[in-house]
Amino acid sequence: MRRRRMQNRIALGIFVGAAFISHPAMVNAQEAGAYGSRPIRLIVPVAPGGSTDIVARILAGGLTESADLRIVVDNRPGAGGVIGSETVARATPDGYTLLFPYASFTTTPFLSDVPYDAYRDFSPVTQVAVSPLVLVVHPSLPVSNMKDLIALAKSKPKGINAGIATPGSAGHLATELFKLRTGTTDGIVSVIYKGGAPTQVALLSGEVQLIFASVPSSMAHIKAGKLKILGTSANKRLASFPDVPTFAELGVPVDTAPWQGIVGPAKMPRPIVIRLYQEVAKVLKRPDIVERLAATGSEPIGSTPEEFSAKIKRELQEFGKVIPALGLRIAR
Repeated sequence: MRRRRMQNRIALGIFVGAAFISHPAMVNAQEAGAYGSRPIRLIVPVAPGGSTDIVARILAGGLTESADLRIVVDNRPGAGGVIGSETVARATPDGYTLLFPYASFTTTPFLSDVPYDAYRDFSPVTQVAVSPLVLVVHPSLPVSNMKDLIALAKSKPKGINAGIATPGSAGHLATELFKLRTGTTDGIVSVIYKGGAPTQVALLSGEVQLIFASVPSSMAHIKAGKLKILGTSANKRLASFPDVPTFAELGVPVDTAPWQGIVGPAKMPRPIVIRLYQEVAKVLKRPDIVERLAATGSEPIGSTPEEFSAKIKRELQEFGKVIPALGLRIAR
């Protein structure tokens, strides 16, 4: 009798186990459904107050409201995002420690040594937003369009100074790519400053004559006639400047632009990756979120994990060739 009961229990256990194995969707659903039972730490690898931090907090608030996920923003600035990125690369891949990377995620590995692999050590979830750059010049510069600027730069060696807010930033890379791909390397001199504010002051005073800037940081000066805008890295013309052509329209192959996204540690469970992506995509379609992102100069994206992974891989491959060719290197 006792042996028969034991055999029945074993048979029942085998049956239940087989049921779960033969129905992986059931297991996945349970795993994803249980996700969010405790706070999720979103590591933002920049200091509070900047555009990346603001976008992260807009998204975190939206997820808390719409998806009932408790997102805790944890700022870990330093070393161009390396400190925060390393923290997530070494975290347990349970979905409760995430990274909010920005554009330097795919450039920093070629500017200095980093203790992780930007592709293999992370699980891409989604690209959250992109912030197109605009090329603005001081009004004293005798140019009215991109063709004029390129011609002037080619005619006067070291005749134009370009302001760089942060070494290795999207603006820095855009400047160097512009010089390289338009043949104006001899005519434009890059001048590096300590942050966006002093770079803006230098441009407004005429100390430098051009910069690649974000839309919010330059919009008021453009509207006031203190700066001239010649083009944008956006995929389509900006609603705020419909008469300004894109770099693609102008035949200038510079598509570098600041972006933000979400990644987790490598080997994060697929059901959790999918749930996060779906929840973020829903939030990014909310009109109030779109409006708040627009105020920061950002456009919502909400790409799939596969699309975001492909973007990261593509940028790593491109910058792995371009940055060494430019001779850029940053001491940490």
